[in-house]
Amino acid sequence: MFADQLTEEQRQVVFDLAANLAAADNDVSDEEIQYLKDFSVAYGIEFDLDKSELDINDALSKLDTKKARVITLQELIKLSYKDGHFGKEEQDKVFLLAQKMGLNNTDLLMRIEAWVRQGFDWVYEGEQMLNEE
Repeated sequence: MFADQLTEEQRQVVFDLAANLAAADNDVSDEEIQYLKDFSVAYGIEFDLDKSELDINDALSKLDTKKARVITLQELIKLSYKDGHFGKEEQDKVFLLAQKMGLNNTDLLMRIEAWVRQGFDWVYEGEQMLNEE
């Protein structure tokens, strides 16, 4: 997992932003909750979904390298795909966060989104192959 390359503080930021993003469409799916639970367990982060008071700018300031910002966007897009689609509200929020991070390069965002989608396709393809009789 690429989040292994982040500091503990940066992983907390990823979790906080992800919980905030999951609520963007006012419908946190079971898959999104499971993703957040898995992330919190993997990194010893308190599982708290109420991030309505999150200071986004303060959180983003902790992502002090391009690598940390790209990994964060990758995790946020991965979360967004968990409910089966990267919805308009989620896209808008991810793109706004990318802009605030100084990553308003459309080509880079499209590459990150394609990277995540290919990962999901890879997992799906493997599951299908393993389930064939």
